[in-house]
Amino acid sequence: MFVTCDHFTRGILVAILVNTLSMGVEYHLQPEWLTTVLEYSNYFFTGLFAFEMILKVFADGLFGYLSDGFNVFDGGIVALSVLELFQEGKGGLSVLRTFRLLRILKLVRFMPALRYQLVVMLRTMDNVTVFFGLLVLFIFIFRCV
Repeated sequence: MFVTCDHFTRGILVAILVNTLSMGVEYHLQPEWLTTVLEYSNYFFTGLFAFEMILKVFADGLFGYLSDGFNVFDGGIVALSVLELFQEGKGGLSVLRTFRLLRILKLVRFMPALRYQLVVMLRTMDNVTVFFGLLVLFIFIFRCV
Protein backbone atom coordinates (compact mmCIF):
# COMPACT_ATOMS: atom_id res chain seq x y z
CA MET A 1 0.00 0.00 0.00
CA PHE A 2 1.20 3.48 -0.83
CA VAL A 3 0.22 5.04 2.53
CA THR A 4 2.30 2.54 4.50
CA CYS A 5 5.51 2.77 2.47
CA ASP A 6 8.56 4.46 3.97
CA HIS A 7 8.72 7.25 1.38
CA PHE A 8 5.15 8.37 2.11
CA THR A 9 5.76 8.24 5.87
CA ARG A 10 9.00 10.21 5.59
CA GLY A 11 7.32 12.76 3.34
CA ILE A 12 4.58 13.34 5.90
CA LEU A 13 7.20 13.56 8.65
CA VAL A 14 9.10 16.24 6.71
CA ALA A 15 5.81 18.08 6.03
CA ILE A 16 5.03 18.09 9.77
CA LEU A 17 8.45 19.52 10.59
CA VAL A 18 8.31 22.19 7.87
CA ASN A 19 4.75 23.09 8.90
CA THR A 20 5.83 23.46 12.52
CA LEU A 21 8.74 25.67 11.48
CA SER A 22 6.45 27.82 9.34
CA MET A 23 4.14 28.33 12.31
CA GLY A 24 7.12 29.16 14.51
CA VAL A 25 8.34 32.08 12.39
CA GLU A 26 5.10 34.00 12.83
CA TYR A 27 5.41 37.07 15.04
CA HIS A 28 3.57 40.25 15.98
CA LEU A 29 3.78 43.17 13.51
CA GLN A 30 5.42 40.99 10.87
CA PRO A 31 5.70 42.25 7.28
CA GLU A 32 2.69 41.80 5.05
CA TRP A 33 4.57 39.54 2.62
CA LEU A 34 5.44 37.14 5.45
CA THR A 35 1.82 37.04 6.56
CA THR A 36 0.78 36.18 3.01
CA VAL A 37 3.42 33.46 2.67
CA LEU A 38 2.42 31.92 6.01
CA GLU A 39 -1.27 32.02 5.04
CA TYR A 40 -0.58 30.16 1.81
CA SER A 41 1.63 27.66 3.62
CA ASN A 42 -1.22 27.03 6.07
CA TYR A 43 -3.56 26.35 3.14
CA PHE A 44 -1.00 24.05 1.55
CA PHE A 45 -0.27 22.02 4.68
CA THR A 46 -3.94 21.77 5.66
CA GLY A 47 -4.70 20.48 2.18
CA LEU A 48 -1.75 18.08 2.29
CA PHE A 49 -2.78 16.62 5.65
CA ALA A 50 -6.41 16.39 4.51
CA PHE A 51 -5.21 14.55 1.39
CA GLU A 52 -3.19 12.19 3.62
CA MET A 53 -6.28 11.54 5.71
CA ILE A 54 -8.40 10.82 2.62
CA LEU A 55 -5.76 8.43 1.26
CA LYS A 56 -5.67 6.57 4.56
CA VAL A 57 -9.47 6.33 4.70
CA PHE A 58 -9.51 4.87 1.19
CA ALA A 59 -6.66 2.46 2.00
CA ASP A 60 -7.94 1.23 5.37
CA GLY A 61 -11.66 1.82 5.00
CA LEU A 62 -13.55 4.10 7.34
CA PHE A 63 -13.77 1.63 10.22
CA GLY A 64 -10.15 0.56 9.79
CA TYR A 65 -9.09 4.20 9.84
CA LEU A 66 -11.14 4.94 12.96
CA SER A 67 -9.86 1.84 14.77
CA ASP A 68 -6.40 3.43 15.10
CA GLY A 69 -6.17 6.05 17.83
CA PHE A 70 -3.44 7.99 16.02
CA ASN A 71 -5.64 8.26 12.95
CA VAL A 72 -8.53 9.60 15.04
CA PHE A 73 -6.16 12.17 16.58
CA ASP A 74 -4.80 13.15 13.14
CA GLY A 75 -8.30 13.33 11.69
CA GLY A 76 -9.46 15.57 14.53
CA ILE A 77 -6.59 17.99 13.98
CA VAL A 78 -7.23 18.03 10.23
CA ALA A 79 -10.96 18.61 10.76
CA LEU A 80 -10.26 21.51 13.15
CA SER A 81 -7.74 22.98 10.69
CA VAL A 82 -10.22 22.82 7.82
CA LEU A 83 -12.94 24.33 10.02
CA GLU A 84 -10.56 27.13 10.98
CA LEU A 85 -9.84 27.87 7.31
CA PHE A 86 -13.54 28.19 6.50
CA GLN A 87 -14.16 30.42 9.53
CA GLU A 88 -11.22 32.72 8.86
CA GLY A 89 -12.18 36.37 8.99
CA LYS A 90 -15.50 35.66 10.66
CA GLY A 91 -14.08 35.76 14.20
CA GLY A 92 -15.01 33.62 17.14
CA LEU A 93 -13.00 30.57 16.13
CA SER A 94 -9.48 32.01 16.04
CA VAL A 95 -8.67 29.74 18.98
CA LEU A 96 -8.75 26.87 16.47
CA ARG A 97 -5.45 28.15 15.09
CA THR A 98 -3.87 26.88 18.29
CA PHE A 99 -4.88 23.32 17.45
CA ARG A 100 -2.66 23.44 14.38
CA LEU A 101 0.29 23.29 16.76
CA LEU A 102 -0.86 19.84 17.84
CA ARG A 103 0.27 18.55 14.44
CA ILE A 104 3.75 18.25 15.93
CA LEU A 105 2.38 15.49 18.17
CA LYS A 106 1.94 13.41 15.03
CA LEU A 107 5.67 12.81 15.31
CA VAL A 108 4.94 10.46 18.20
CA ARG A 109 3.66 7.95 15.68
CA PHE A 110 6.87 7.98 13.65
CA MET A 111 9.42 8.20 16.44
CA PRO A 112 9.33 5.37 19.03
CA ALA A 113 11.89 7.11 21.27
CA LEU A 114 9.67 10.19 21.44
CA ARG A 115 6.66 7.99 22.23
CA TYR A 116 8.60 6.36 25.07
CA GLN A 117 9.57 9.75 26.50
CA LEU A 118 5.95 10.90 26.33
CA VAL A 119 4.77 7.79 28.17
CA VAL A 120 7.42 8.29 30.86
CA MET A 121 6.42 11.93 31.20
CA LEU A 122 2.75 11.04 31.58
CA ARG A 123 3.57 8.41 34.22
CA THR A 124 5.52 10.92 36.28
CA MET A 125 2.70 13.45 36.20
CA ASP A 126 1.19 11.89 39.35
CA ASN A 127 4.34 12.72 41.30
CA VAL A 128 4.56 16.18 39.80
CA THR A 129 0.97 17.04 40.71
CA VAL A 130 1.51 15.89 44.31
CA PHE A 131 4.69 17.95 44.50
CA PHE A 132 2.91 20.95 42.96
CA GLY A 133 0.09 20.61 45.52
CA LEU A 134 2.61 20.58 48.37
CA LEU A 135 4.39 23.58 46.89
CA VAL A 136 1.13 25.55 46.69
CA LEU A 137 0.30 24.54 50.26
CA PHE A 138 3.70 25.74 51.54
CA ILE A 139 3.42 29.00 49.61
CA PHE A 140 -0.04 29.58 51.07
CA ILE A 141 1.14 28.79 54.61
CA PHE A 142 4.19 31.06 54.43
CA ARG A 143 2.16 33.82 52.80
CA CYS A 144 -0.22 33.85 55.74
CA VAL A 145 2.59 33.96 58.34
